[in-house]
Amino acid sequence: MPGSRRVDLYDGLRGVAIVLVVLSHGWQLWPVGWIDAHAWVRPFFRNGNSGVTVFLVAAGFLMFRTLSARGGLVGMRPDTALIRRVARVGPTLWVFLVVAVVVSALDGSAKAWHADTSTSAGHVLTYTWNWYVQGNLLTSRPDFGHLWYLSVDMQAFVIMACFLFLLRRRPVGVIWALTGFYLVLLWWRFHVAGTEFVFQVLVRTTVRMDPFVVGVIAAAALPQLRRLEIPPRVLAWVAGLSLAALVPLLLWCDHDSSYLRWGGTTLEWDVAAFFTVVALGGTSGIVDRVVGNQPLVLLGRASLPLYIWHYPVFMFVQRHTDGWAWQARTVVGLVGTVAVCAAAERLVERRVTAFLRRPGWRALDDGVPAWVVARARPAVAQLRTRAEHEDATTR
Repeated sequence: MPGSRRVDLYDGLRGVAIVLVVLSHGWQLWPVGWIDAHAWVRPFFRNGNSGVTVFLVAAGFLMFRTLSARGGLVGMRPDTALIRRVARVGPTLWVFLVVAVVVSALDGSAKAWHADTSTSAGHVLTYTWNWYVQGNLLTSRPDFGHLWYLSVDMQAFVIMACFLFLLRRRPVGVIWALTGFYLVLLWWRFHVAGTEFVFQVLVRTTVRMDPFVVGVIAAAALPQLRRLEIPPRVLAWVAGLSLAALVPLLLWCDHDSSYLRWGGTTLEWDVAAFFTVVALGGTSGIVDRVVGNQPLVLLGRASLPLYIWHYPVFMFVQRHTDGWAWQARTVVGLVGTVAVCAAAERLVERRVTAFLRRPGWRALDDGVPAWVVARARPAVAQLRTRAEHEDATTR
């Protein structure tokens, strides 16, 4: 299967995920009484956690493939990978924070929150937001609440990059080590799900990063799976079945209690199975039509600005449309989100993508220390030459 087609299928599944996340925050715009009263509707409107699981599995899977693309794990550079990760996610987030602070200064309605905007923005900026809200729920910005995911994602990225770097010379052992680490995380999630307040559980790094680890395990297992030479028809069937399984899994993960236990566990492995078999070449006409269609692919590619902007826009509209019919509020909220994300895509995301494609990034292939030394060497040589010249002149 061409690489571009695999990327489309991955983006399409992320498109499904961002729809789930956006719909789960729709309670800011529309009433949810009827939705909550119908068990067959609620899982599709109140299941943002499942959408985040898809994002985390995808992030772990693609992270491993990126780190191992240049000569396997032996040639990986976690420092370079981290810089690229921050450069990819950061600009859209930085622009959002600037806009949020400015709007807060001008919008009197936001003062009713009694939130510490500067501290909240600082923790979002440093990817420690999920840690902050656990103990400062009353003073944290409510319209930043969803950004805990970006903090967990970055923290999981750093942890896994260090983990893989330490085990980079043991390609088979890394799978066993990752599996052991995953089982510890799984045990911990089951434990705290029954002993702690559910909100704190849902924003813990150690509770939410296991889908990321599952994605890394799936990508690490690809070389061994390729040796099995699984028939394309079997791969296509697995891809189709993993997609079909998403519907009952969403029903299973409807409530936090089931999501935090076996429902979420099964979901993350199902998503990992889809990513794995697609990487091995498994697809079919049905799979292409379901998650490879253009609307879902475009949503998946725009998932970062959509994730960052939709909830604050929803809350802004909700505060300023008191007394409106929910239908009108919903239209304004959705149109506003699309407009803001389209501007972010044009003004920020395209520039970031172009920046990351510059050939100058090759200078970091050997790591940041090597890059610094290479940049410093001409300056040191120039200083040495100048010193020698001055010394000769003095003599």
